[in-house]
Amino acid sequence: MYFAKIITIICLIVMPCSMAYGVPTKYGVVSIDAQKNAINHNNRGVIYMQDRYYAAAIKEFQMAVLLDPDTQASASYYANLANCYMKIGYPALAQDTLQRAIRLNPMNFNYYQDLAVVYKRLGILDTQLRRWKKESIKNPVGQVMQGMILIEQGKKDAGLAKLQEFAYTEPDLIITIGVKNFIDQKDKERF
Repeated sequence: MYFAKIITIICLIVMPCSMAYGVPTKYGVVSIDAQKNAINHNNRGVIYMQDRYYAAAIKEFQMAVLLDPDTQASASYYANLANCYMKIGYPALAQDTLQRAIRLNPMNFNYYQDLAVVYKRLGILDTQLRRWKKESIKNPVGQVMQGMILIEQGKKDAGLAKLQEFAYTEPDLIITIGVKNFIDQKDKERF
């Protein structure tokens, strides 16, 4: 028993403080890895979402976000949470969580696609298009959102042209691969 306590204390000293928390139990101090637990909650949420238990899925994704709120991995937790909100008819909540996902991982093209759908459901495509035009002056990724909004407005050719412009001017960004794949897919659908 004494030896186990010493080993636990040594493990806590060696582990980074941001990764582990000491929790006293009757068996000694046990460490908790918040990021690992966040992944577990996210995985459970995905299973619940697939089974259409949206309330349970939302709770799991919220727990994942609480445990690991500000990393690139948590962007996917926010996106999953937004997906659930859309499934149960709360696009305003989905908008907020998708915007958080984009702030944490602005190079994921799927988040922009989903956000454009949310804007359409909220009926705010025109106002958001103006906002993203201003945003693209400072940040070229704003062109991606403009293209997706134009497509959601039914202006497919203008939207694809905006996405082409982005892909041409920003060939080295990670998101550009997703944009090019999307353009290719839409071109195949035409013919």
